[in-house]
Amino acid sequence: MKQILILLSFIGISLIGYSDTLDYYHVYLNDSIIGQYNSNSEKPSIVLNHSELKDNDVITVRYGTDHPCIECVHVLSVLIEVKEKTPKAETTENFGKLSIPLKDLLYFQKKYEINKYHFNYNVYTENSLNQEDNGAYLFELKII
Repeated sequence: MKQILILLSFIGISLIGYSDTLDYYHVYLNDSIIGQYNSNSEKPSIVLNHSELKDNDVITVRYGTDHPCIECVHVLSVLIEVKEKTPKAETTENFGKLSIPLKDLLYFQKKYEINKYHFNYNVYTENSLNQEDNGAYLFELKII
């Protein structure tokens, strides 16, 4: 009788239990971490002061997941409403460095007076490289 109760309890726990995984990402300014978020973070915003930035500064995002794709391309893109090509970074590593030079963003700020940049993350397989995907919205970067 005990064995049946133990078996039923294992079955019940497995049916009732719920396992959830979260994607997570860290944002760096050069080598200093400025934000740690996960897929449940609600529209994070990062503010940087223009007077404290240098031309060689870099924004780096490291995006990780519990279910990595082995043969995928991970893409970080900056979304702004301009007719020019916007900055993006690519890697083939899970939690690899996706870096965008701040001078590229400062160029758009100077030319179009844009101070808000939206960062988006996508994963593509070889078969889906040419397909458009909205991806995951990560955060908003404001340069004041």
